[in-house]
Amino acid sequence: MENSKLQDFVTITVLHNRITFGDVRRLQRDHLPHGVTNREQVEMLLQLDGMIDRADRAWADWLVAAVFDFAVFSERSVDAVESGTCDWLLDHLAALDVSTKVTRRLERDLHQALEPIAPIEYVDEADEPVEAIAEGLPLRAPSMVRHGPSINQLGLAA
Repeated sequence: MENSKLQDFVTITVLHNRITFGDVRRLQRDHLPHGVTNREQVEMLLQLDGMIDRADRAWADWLVAAVFDFAVFSERSVDAVESGTCDWLLDHLAALDVSTKVTRRLERDLHQALEPIAPIEYVDEADEPVEAIAEGLPLRAPSMVRHGPSINQLGLAA
């Protein structure tokens, strides 16, 4: 049922050949109030993005965020190994015959999200590297280092 309402929105939008700010808000409010929830919706929205000539800036911002959240959060779910949503989405984006602002941003953001996180290296007071996480040591907040004049020196303090 939800996808048929979305398909109606896509059909009407393609006929108008544009997406306005109001269309984006209506899509969020009436058709996808809980965001993108399945791959079919992602496919429809990305296909729509490639078919229209004019779109409000809110469209690209919303679509990238909605599809990215769907891919990343379903990937980090309990069945992350089985879902493979990020890989599926990257494959789907590569298979699309069109390159839009949305597809380029999604590819960049997904590749960044899938990069392994480098271990954090902390430096103690004597400037000797300390791998606090690996050794299980308590973490300390880094001391604040001021660069440039202070607020008092600029005469901005009350």
